[in-house]
Amino acid sequence: MKIKFFKNKQTALEFLKSIAVGLFSNAVDFLLTAVFLYAYGHEYYNGFIGVFTGSTIEGITYHPPSSIYITATVIGFISAILLNYFLSSIFVYKYGNVGKNKLGFVKFIIFSAIGLGLTSLFSWLGYDVLGCNLWLTKLVIQFIVFMYNFITRKLFIFNVNLIRDDENTINL
Repeated sequence: MKIKFFKNKQTALEFLKSIAVGLFSNAVDFLLTAVFLYAYGHEYYNGFIGVFTGSTIEGITYHPPSSIYITATVIGFISAILLNYFLSSIFVYKYGNVGKNKLGFVKFIIFSAIGLGLTSLFSWLGYDVLGCNLWLTKLVIQFIVFMYNFITRKLFIFNVNLIRDDENTINL
């Protein structure tokens, strides 16, 4: 049984490119999140790598306050989303220039804000409520939000079928 969403090779190729861009954007997200966490809690961590490994100077696990973790997550997410918009419009989608206008950018930001809301909510649930490892929590959330992002971008932003008439046509 074929997955209907991948009705053609172009969509499958866009999905694979989206994974590559998503991995790169996530690396930026993780790095900026770690930089912010280290900047806030450098006196606790045993070097920068300690942010990822949990290694602290005193050997006791350090848990940054939720407000710091959420702020770090938001900073990483926003930076990654701006990078992702740029790469999506020039590399991922065949009709990337369809979303390369004010309306496309606004829709991208709105859908991304919803993704940020989901990221923040699930971060709070995973890290504070369930007490999961913050990096494992972030990784699971990244996957969920990636699927949401790909679907909304493919259907509502970089979709050539959204062009209705000559007055709204963008040079393809």
